[in-house]
Amino acid sequence: MSPKPLSGDAFHDPSNTGPRTTQQIRDGGTFSVYASIAINAPTQVVYDAILDVQKWHEWNTFVPKVDITGHPHPHKGRLKMMEGTNMTFHVQMTPDEQTTSKETCSHCEPLKLRTKHGSMPLANSLPHEPSLPDNLTTSAKGTEFLGKAPLTRIRWNLHNASIMTPGWVIKAERVNEIEEAEDGTTLYRTWEAFGGLAASHVKKKYGEVLQARFQDWCRDLKKYAEGKHEGGSEEGE
Repeated sequence: MSPKPLSGDAFHDPSNTGPRTTQQIRDGGTFSVYASIAINAPTQVVYDAILDVQKWHEWNTFVPKVDITGHPHPHKGRLKMMEGTNMTFHVQMTPDEQTTSKETCSHCEPLKLRTKHGSMPLANSLPHEPSLPDNLTTSAKGTEFLGKAPLTRIRWNLHNASIMTPGWVIKAERVNEIEEAEDGTTLYRTWEAFGGLAASHVKKKYGEVLQARFQDWCRDLKKYAEGKHEGGSEEGE
């Protein structure tokens, strides 16, 4: 019997590589990788940094280069990640090993902020709970809940069509959560679930490396966002 997806404290333990639920990998897959960090910068800065993939080389030592191979609005100026964007990630797995990964952005929410009354648009669910389907109506999800933290989610998936490999062989989904804290700073959480027959091989070969590189990703993002905030650059271009 497959293990149940992690929840509660176990979900937020970066040393635990058990299954974590994502939108498209509901059972959490074979294994997952998780990291989180507090960032002393507004959520807008963090949100913009993640979506502006053509600037990842300025901060992201894990994925320092991204090629946009397909975009819903290909004739715009500098392209940023949005739903429907197809990308090639150039991954620096270790100092001596580089690889590429074909990804597609499957979900990109508008940034959610606290209102002046302290309420917020209701997020799908807490990070340790299964996400509700994105196609639920607003009335089904609710519109505002007092006292709830505003969560913004961005997700991308391994683009199986591009690599000509079916999902039953390998599938992966990355979740990014951006939460605005009460003081206006940011709580950032990210995890990726891996499933399919080849997932156990990926875990054996790269599991520990991925854990370390997810931590690097968070530290890199924190340093970049806080530097942008301190330098007075808080708005997306």
